[in-house]
Amino acid sequence: MHKTVLRVLRLPAQIRRRAGLIGATLWHRATLAQVGAGSRFQPGVRFDDPSSVIIGAGCYFWRGVAVSAEIGRAGLRIGDGVQINRGVQLDTTGGLVIGDDTLISEAAVIYTHDHGLHPWSVPEPMVKTIGTGVWIGLRAVILPQCRRIGDHAVIGAGAVVTRDVPAGAVVAGNPARIIGERAKVAA
Repeated sequence: MHKTVLRVLRLPAQIRRRAGLIGATLWHRATLAQVGAGSRFQPGVRFDDPSSVIIGAGCYFWRGVAVSAEIGRAGLRIGDGVQINRGVQLDTTGGLVIGDDTLISEAAVIYTHDHGLHPWSVPEPMVKTIGTGVWIGLRAVILPQCRRIGDHAVIGAGAVVTRDVPAGAVVAGNPARIIGERAKVAA
């Protein structure tokens, strides 16, 4: 009986969460350039330029994801089955492509532009491509000088990535260095 009472007490919160998920998903489907079947958005996901965003099928965006560009509309293209967790910040100034089945953990930051040594200089856009099956760990920072993260690479929690990451590499640290290789992933 005690479990039944708890379920009844939790029901209003569950209904609010579900309604928020449905409402946010409908909003983003209506405003983004393209959203694939089965992709869902929690409330609180923000796209500064929704008309330049293409999202594949079966993606999931947690609350607090922010997608913005300092200048221009280079855009964002996300493959199928991508999950972007709470508090992730994606800069699309230079253009950002994220491959299928990639997981970006909480509070990661990905930059696609640089100001050189002067913070008020005109931003220099840099295209960034993140491969298929990549896992970017908690609070990792991917700086603009890293233009490509290869397929099935793993970026360790808290890593600061300053250069390209080869396919299958495991990197960690500040600056991030290769510390291993990911076991081959079955296709």
